[in-house]
This record gives sequence, structure tokens and C-alpha cells, in this order.
Amino acid sequence: VGQFVCHSLGDLGGHALGFWRTAVAAFVAGQRLGCAGFVLGAGADVDHDLGGVLRIHAQGQTVLLTADIEAFQEQGLLERMGVALKADVLLVPHHGSKTSSTDAFLSAVKPRFAWVQSGYRNRYGHPAPVVMQRYADKGIAVWDSPHCGAMHWRSDAPAYMLCERDAQRRYWQHRLP
Repeated sequence: VGQFVCHSLGDLGGHALGFWRTAVAAFVAGQRLGCAGFVLGAGADVDHDLGGVLRIHAQGQTVLLTADIEAFQEQGLLERMGVALKADVLLVPHHGSKTSSTDAFLSAVKPRFAWVQSGYRNRYGHPAPVVMQRYADKGIAVWDSPHCGAMHWRSDAPAYMLCERDAQRRYWQHRLP
């Protein structure tokens, strides 16, 4: 049994910020979770402002799923949650763009592991080298989807991280440089 907390981000001047509705519910393994009825970033003029931040805590471990938030939304989270943002695993905000993963945000979250969802050689250059250096400077282990494929992490085995490309390698899959 774990705890599911869903914060929906309201609109303030075109930017998603400000927790205006929170739902907390207990869950068990295999149960589907959702934030039914929440309107995320209503009226926002930037698609990235429509994302929701999800913090999941189970078996003494925490995962923070950040969507495409940027520095502005990170600051809002810091102001409202502070050290309560601490998480063992962090989904790197906005694919590791230059507009996210501020030093203050990483210092508050203090993840052991970070996961970057990005396409191999994507046109945006995500993750940005300067952002990945911030993670390296803080000693945060980073995995990314081009090298790992799907990442597997379990709260009942928190020190163990598994990359699907390593676990289920096919003959046509080569290691990326």
C-alpha cells in the first residue's frame, strides 16, 4: 500500500502554478490511478504549462514525475513544498531543456537517480549538456531513453535500476555511442 497525491496546477497569468486542488488516496499494487476531474493549467497559452506534477510515495521510496515544467514552475513548487519535494527518482523536467532543472530545484529534490525521456539526436538537443552537468555536479546518476530504452525501477528494490535495452537486447539493437 502506498500513497498517491495528485496536485493540479492552476493558471496564474498564463503560467501553470499554484496548487489549487489536491487529492490523496491510498493504492495497492496493480491499481490504476488518475486525477479525474482535474483541469490542468486551464487557460495557459503554452502547452508545457498544461502538465501536471505527480509525486508517488510507496514502500519508503518516492518518485517525482515532473512533465514539461520549466524554471518558473520549479520555483513555484519550491515555494509551496520546499524540502517535501525530496524524491529518490526524478523524471528530469522538460526532457533536460536549458529552461529546467535549476540548481535550487535539484538541491531540494536531491534524487539518487534521474531519468531523461528524450529522442536520440532530437532536434532540440535535449538533454542540454549544461543541464546534465548540473546533475553530474550533484552526483545524481542519470539514465536516458536513447541509451536505456524503457527504465525499470521498483520501490521494493530501490538500489536496482534496469534498462530494457540491456535486459532484452535484440540482435539489431546496437549500443549507442
